[in-house]
Amino acid sequence: MDYIVNKGRGIDIMKQLKAIRITALIAALFGVWGVPSSARADDDHHSDSISRSGRSTVTVGMPEYLVLHYYSAVALNLSATSSGVSQSGSVLSATWTTLGDTSQILAASATEVGPLSVNVTLKNAWAIAGLSKSGTATVSITGTDFSATRTGSTSKIGVTGYTLSSTNGVSGAVSGSTITMKLRGVTGQTSSVGDVRMNLNFMDTTESGDHVGSFTITAQTI
Repeated sequence: MDYIVNKGRGIDIMKQLKAIRITALIAALFGVWGVPSSARADDDHHSDSISRSGRSTVTVGMPEYLVLHYYSAVALNLSATSSGVSQSGSVLSATWTTLGDTSQILAASATEVGPLSVNVTLKNAWAIAGLSKSGTATVSITGTDFSATRTGSTSKIGVTGYTLSSTNGVSGAVSGSTITMKLRGVTGQTSSVGDVRMNLNFMDTTESGDHVGSFTITAQTI
Protein backbone atom coordinates (compact mmCIF):
# COMPACT_ATOMS: atom_id res chain seq x y z
CA MET A 1 0.00 0.00 0.00
CA ASP A 2 2.82 2.38 0.86
CA TYR A 3 4.39 1.53 -2.47
CA ILE A 4 1.26 2.57 -4.33
CA VAL A 5 1.09 5.89 -2.45
CA ASN A 6 4.74 6.64 -3.08
CA LYS A 7 4.27 5.80 -6.71
CA GLY A 8 1.38 8.27 -6.97
CA ARG A 9 3.43 11.03 -5.38
CA GLY A 10 6.27 10.32 -7.81
CA ILE A 11 3.93 10.74 -10.75
CA ASP A 12 2.67 14.07 -9.37
CA ILE A 13 6.24 15.35 -8.98
CA MET A 14 7.10 14.34 -12.54
CA LYS A 15 4.03 16.19 -13.85
CA GLN A 16 5.06 19.30 -11.92
CA LEU A 17 8.61 19.17 -13.29
CA LYS A 18 7.27 18.75 -16.84
CA ALA A 19 5.00 21.78 -16.39
CA ILE A 20 7.94 23.83 -15.10
CA ARG A 21 10.07 22.86 -18.13
CA ILE A 22 7.27 23.84 -20.58
CA THR A 23 6.84 27.20 -18.83
CA ALA A 24 10.59 27.85 -18.98
CA LEU A 25 10.66 26.98 -22.69
CA ILE A 26 7.78 29.37 -23.49
CA ALA A 27 9.50 32.15 -21.54
CA ALA A 28 12.73 31.55 -23.46
CA LEU A 29 10.94 31.68 -26.79
CA PHE A 30 9.24 34.99 -25.96
CA GLY A 31 12.64 36.31 -24.94
CA VAL A 32 14.03 35.52 -28.39
CA TRP A 33 11.07 36.62 -30.49
CA GLY A 34 10.01 39.50 -28.35
CA VAL A 35 6.47 40.57 -27.68
CA PRO A 36 4.55 43.65 -28.74
CA SER A 37 5.57 46.74 -26.81
CA SER A 38 2.05 47.07 -25.54
CA ALA A 39 2.43 43.67 -23.90
CA ARG A 40 5.75 44.39 -22.18
CA ALA A 41 5.93 45.15 -18.53
CA ASP A 42 8.44 47.97 -19.00
CA ASP A 43 7.46 51.43 -20.26
CA ASP A 44 10.08 51.73 -23.02
CA HIS A 45 7.90 53.37 -25.71
CA HIS A 46 10.74 55.16 -27.57
CA SER A 47 12.56 52.45 -29.54
CA ASP A 48 14.78 53.60 -32.46
CA SER A 49 13.03 53.73 -35.94
CA ILE A 50 14.53 52.06 -39.01
CA SER A 51 14.92 53.86 -42.37
CA ARG A 52 16.04 52.58 -45.73
CA SER A 53 16.32 54.46 -49.09
CA GLY A 54 17.12 53.56 -52.69
CA ARG A 55 17.81 55.62 -55.83
CA SER A 56 16.32 54.81 -59.24
CA THR A 57 17.90 56.01 -62.48
CA VAL A 58 15.28 57.10 -65.02
CA THR A 59 16.10 57.30 -68.73
CA VAL A 60 13.71 59.08 -71.13
CA GLY A 61 14.37 58.37 -74.79
CA MET A 62 13.30 61.33 -76.96
CA PRO A 63 12.41 60.51 -80.57
CA GLU A 64 14.21 61.98 -83.55
CA TYR A 65 11.60 63.61 -85.75
CA LEU A 66 11.23 66.35 -88.30
CA VAL A 67 8.27 68.44 -89.47
CA LEU A 68 8.45 70.31 -92.79
CA HIS A 69 5.82 72.89 -93.68
CA TYR A 70 5.54 73.87 -97.34
CA TYR A 71 3.05 75.00 -99.97
CA SER A 72 1.95 72.23 -102.31
CA ALA A 73 0.93 74.79 -104.93
CA VAL A 74 2.24 78.27 -105.72
CA ALA A 75 0.55 80.64 -108.18
CA LEU A 76 2.90 83.29 -109.56
CA ASN A 77 0.96 85.69 -111.74
CA LEU A 78 2.94 88.13 -113.90
CA SER A 79 1.19 91.15 -115.36
CA ALA A 80 1.75 93.34 -118.37
CA THR A 81 -0.09 96.32 -119.88
CA SER A 82 -1.09 96.35 -123.54
CA SER A 83 -1.01 99.66 -125.40
CA GLY A 84 -1.00 101.25 -128.84
CA VAL A 85 1.74 103.80 -129.33
CA SER A 86 1.91 106.15 -132.35
CA GLN A 87 5.38 106.31 -133.83
CA SER A 88 5.38 109.95 -134.92
CA GLY A 89 7.32 110.64 -138.13
CA SER A 90 7.71 106.95 -139.04
CA VAL A 91 6.16 106.10 -142.37
CA LEU A 92 5.77 102.48 -143.35
CA SER A 93 5.83 101.85 -147.05
CA ALA A 94 4.90 98.37 -148.08
CA THR A 95 2.84 96.79 -150.79
CA TRP A 96 1.29 93.38 -151.07
CA THR A 97 4.10 92.38 -153.34
CA THR A 98 6.86 93.76 -151.15
CA LEU A 99 5.36 93.01 -147.74
CA GLY A 100 7.90 93.54 -145.00
CA ASP A 101 10.14 95.73 -147.11
CA THR A 102 9.89 99.12 -145.45
CA SER A 103 11.83 102.32 -145.59
CA GLN A 104 11.60 102.81 -141.82
CA ILE A 105 12.47 100.49 -138.91
CA LEU A 106 9.89 100.30 -136.17
CA ALA A 107 11.51 99.07 -132.94
CA ALA A 108 9.80 98.77 -129.57
CA SER A 109 11.73 99.77 -126.48
CA ALA A 110 13.03 97.14 -124.07
CA THR A 111 10.79 98.41 -121.29
CA GLU A 112 7.72 97.73 -123.40
CA VAL A 113 8.79 94.21 -124.24
CA GLY A 114 9.65 93.47 -120.62
CA PRO A 115 12.82 92.28 -118.94
CA LEU A 116 14.68 89.25 -120.19
CA SER A 117 14.86 87.85 -116.67
CA VAL A 118 13.56 88.61 -113.22
CA ASN A 119 14.47 87.55 -109.68
CA VAL A 120 11.63 86.17 -107.58
CA THR A 121 11.53 85.65 -103.80
CA LEU A 122 8.76 83.60 -102.18
CA LYS A 123 8.69 84.87 -98.61
CA ASN A 124 8.18 82.37 -95.76
CA ALA A 125 7.61 79.57 -98.25
CA TRP A 126 8.70 76.80 -95.84
CA ALA A 127 9.36 76.05 -92.17
CA ILE A 128 10.86 73.19 -90.14
CA ALA A 129 10.71 71.99 -86.52
CA GLY A 130 11.65 68.85 -84.62
CA LEU A 131 14.42 67.08 -82.72
CA SER A 132 17.73 65.64 -83.86
CA LYS A 133 20.94 64.45 -82.23
CA SER A 134 22.69 67.72 -83.10
CA GLY A 135 19.66 69.99 -82.77
CA THR A 136 20.03 70.95 -86.43
CA ALA A 137 18.89 69.86 -89.90
CA THR A 138 19.88 70.53 -93.48
CA VAL A 139 17.36 71.94 -95.95
CA SER A 140 17.97 71.77 -99.71
CA ILE A 141 16.12 72.71 -102.90
CA THR A 142 16.03 71.46 -106.49
CA GLY A 143 13.73 72.56 -109.31
CA THR A 144 12.77 72.48 -112.97
CA ASP A 145 12.02 74.94 -115.75
CA PHE A 146 8.38 76.01 -116.31
CA SER A 147 6.88 74.68 -119.56
CA ALA A 148 3.72 75.83 -121.32
CA THR A 149 0.74 73.57 -120.69
CA ARG A 150 -0.59 73.75 -124.28
CA THR A 151 -0.12 70.47 -126.09
CA GLY A 152 2.69 70.71 -128.61
CA SER A 153 4.02 74.02 -127.29
CA THR A 154 7.75 74.64 -126.95
CA SER A 155 7.40 77.82 -124.93
CA LYS A 156 9.07 77.73 -121.56
CA ILE A 157 10.37 79.89 -118.76
CA GLY A 158 13.90 78.96 -117.83
CA VAL A 159 14.54 78.86 -114.07
CA THR A 160 18.00 79.12 -112.56
CA GLY A 161 19.47 79.96 -109.18
CA TYR A 162 17.12 77.96 -106.96
CA THR A 163 18.22 78.92 -103.43
CA LEU A 164 16.91 78.93 -99.88
CA SER A 165 17.44 81.70 -97.37
CA SER A 166 16.65 82.10 -93.68
CA THR A 167 17.65 84.09 -90.62
CA ASN A 168 17.40 80.95 -88.44
CA GLY A 169 20.57 79.26 -89.62
CA VAL A 170 23.06 77.74 -87.20
CA SER A 171 25.30 80.81 -87.62
CA GLY A 172 22.54 83.36 -88.27
CA ALA A 173 21.43 84.38 -91.76
CA VAL A 174 22.12 81.70 -94.39
CA SER A 175 21.53 81.33 -98.12
CA GLY A 176 22.24 78.62 -100.68
CA SER A 177 20.90 75.53 -102.41
CA THR A 178 21.61 73.62 -99.16
CA ILE A 179 21.60 75.32 -95.76
CA THR A 180 21.91 74.16 -92.14
CA MET A 181 19.08 75.20 -89.86
CA LYS A 182 18.34 75.18 -86.14
CA LEU A 183 15.62 72.87 -84.89
CA ARG A 184 13.68 74.43 -82.05
CA GLY A 185 12.45 71.28 -80.37
CA VAL A 186 9.12 70.72 -78.64
CA THR A 187 9.05 73.80 -76.41
CA GLY A 188 6.34 75.52 -78.43
CA GLN A 189 8.67 78.03 -80.01
CA THR A 190 8.11 79.37 -83.51
CA SER A 191 9.33 77.05 -86.25
CA SER A 192 12.44 77.99 -88.22
CA VAL A 193 11.14 79.63 -91.41
CA GLY A 194 12.76 80.50 -94.73
CA ASP A 195 12.33 81.88 -98.26
CA VAL A 196 12.68 80.43 -101.75
CA ARG A 197 14.57 82.40 -104.38
CA MET A 198 14.80 81.83 -108.13
CA ASN A 199 15.61 83.60 -111.38
CA LEU A 200 13.09 83.44 -114.25
CA ASN A 201 14.48 83.72 -117.76
CA PHE A 202 12.07 84.55 -120.62
CA MET A 203 14.40 84.05 -123.58
CA ASP A 204 12.42 80.98 -124.75
CA THR A 205 9.01 82.21 -123.62
CA THR A 206 6.95 82.61 -126.79
CA GLU A 207 3.40 82.14 -125.57
CA SER A 208 1.04 83.54 -123.00
CA GLY A 209 -0.83 81.28 -120.62
CA ASP A 210 0.21 78.95 -117.86
CA HIS A 211 3.75 77.61 -117.70
CA VAL A 212 4.16 74.90 -115.08
CA GLY A 213 7.18 73.50 -113.27
CA SER A 214 8.08 72.51 -109.75
CA PHE A 215 10.66 72.72 -107.00
CA THR A 216 11.32 70.27 -104.19
CA ILE A 217 12.43 71.16 -100.68
CA THR A 218 14.10 68.39 -98.67
CA ALA A 219 14.85 68.56 -94.94
CA GLN A 220 17.09 66.02 -93.18
CA THR A 221 18.18 65.73 -89.56
CA ILE A 222 21.90 65.64 -88.80
